[in-house]
Amino acid sequence: MRVVLVWLSALIACGPSAGDLDFVREERCEPLCGDAAIDAADAAIDLDAGPVIPDEPLEDWDVEGAGPLTGIFAMRIAVNVKVVVDLVAIQDYRLRIVQRGRQVRMKAEPCSVGLPNIPNVAELVLPDALDALLRTKVTEEEGEFLSAEDPLGATLTPPRVLVLLGADLENPFDDPLPTVEMPERAIDEDEDGNPGVTIAADTVLCRQPEDAYVTVRLIADTGGMIADLDRFGGTVEASIEPTFLGFSDDCLEAAASLVIEPQPGSRFDAIRMGDAQDLDGNGNVSCPEIAWLAPTIFSAE
Repeated sequence: MRVVLVWLSALIACGPSAGDLDFVREERCEPLCGDAAIDAADAAIDLDAGPVIPDEPLEDWDVEGAGPLTGIFAMRIAVNVKVVVDLVAIQDYRLRIVQRGRQVRMKAEPCSVGLPNIPNVAELVLPDALDALLRTKVTEEEGEFLSAEDPLGATLTPPRVLVLLGADLENPFDDPLPTVEMPERAIDEDEDGNPGVTIAADTVLCRQPEDAYVTVRLIADTGGMIADLDRFGGTVEASIEPTFLGFSDDCLEAAASLVIEPQPGSRFDAIRMGDAQDLDGNGNVSCPEIAWLAPTIFSAE
């Protein structure tokens, strides 16, 4: 999984806008249903090559009498930020929902997260070993998150999503992140002997990739109206906050001055998953499947 930090102005290649996404619908089945979905996926991705899917059954939740919003969704959050120039950071989640009237049980599991990207300037890469750690940063709550018992036309206000890497905070939403000057709450969460989590960094000031030891906090407040039971979206208030705890080489020191400023207009889009996305046929669409199929799920014209 690749996560990119940037700190200088350059030509930008931003990702697709979440508000421009399309899917195929056949009556009340899932988006990207049937043969059309398989053909689209085959055209975009070599399914025979992967992904590696763990033996992960569907959560054992009570779904008896559940409402029509119940299901698994792939959720993409497109965060507008400014790092010298305007950029977009993409985050993909697996969203499990069980709905009964206004009551909703919801689980948001991060599948991949990205920070702003300016190519050919500075690049930080989360090693694949951090994928499993990322997926432990689950937000799971139950409450009256719908404004009406009938989800169609109702407003959904999910709990805040938090992803915190490399720090142990008493108040994870608001406490300051550890820094080089105040490293006390930093933890060696990837257990490699360095504080925080270790990212391989490649910048224009370094002759070769080096390591950066960082903490990262991602927060997203989402909300929107349910106009379609298979796909819904809305606005996001989001923040992306990294801090640097050290480097393997001083050539990365300039990256520590990175300032990421949230900008208005961030959005999310949630798309129902079904048999076409259940690549191992076990009745569950897991994060590895969502991450693998994301180019097809969230394809834009």
